[in-house]
Amino acid sequence: MPLSVRTIVLIYLVLFGLAIPWYLPEDPRLVLGMPLWVGTALLFSFIISLFTAWLLLRMQWPDE
Repeated sequence: MPLSVRTIVLIYLVLFGLAIPWYLPEDPRLVLGMPLWVGTALLFSFIISLFTAWLLLRMQWPDE
């Protein structure tokens, strides 16, 4: 069952909202030598890329 456009937009809004680490504390916690916000932004950027690739592979394209 294909996802509706409204659902896709909602998923993107949630993922982009989580990719901006405004909700993290201001103390500079380090993870693998990087601030935590860098790892968070990279992780959600990767998830957004995976979701986009999944959508593009799953969508039915109209015949040209």
